[in-house]
Amino acid sequence: MLKHENPNIEIINKNLWAVRFSLIPFIPQISYKPDPSVPLEQVPGQFGPDGIMILNKDFKHFELVKKATEAVMKLKNRQIEKELDSLRCSHSNQPLQVIYRYCLLAELERRKVVKNHGNY
Repeated sequence: MLKHENPNIEIINKNLWAVRFSLIPFIPQISYKPDPSVPLEQVPGQFGPDGIMILNKDFKHFELVKKATEAVMKLKNRQIEKELDSLRCSHSNQPLQVIYRYCLLAELERRKVVKNHGNY
């Protein structure tokens, strides 16, 4: 695991960090402004304008999201699309599948942000 100058930030890899969202007001390196109408423990993660995915350690299923996100980040775009197609065919909304689908979609979106980051 990489170290960050702020001990409240866990760097899982260069594109994946984890913090307690309840501490974000005290972490100047993260500019995420939570929606006050959504309880923090219900937000699995967020990504910034630079494409770094920030996972919420306060989220109930943090460890599961962390493992799934790490695995999904290793996939190629076409593999992610294939996984999403497979989930669409199953029509199941089991919690594990919902979290996995979230991770797949979030990774596709994160890659778009990274690709367009040079345009800012």
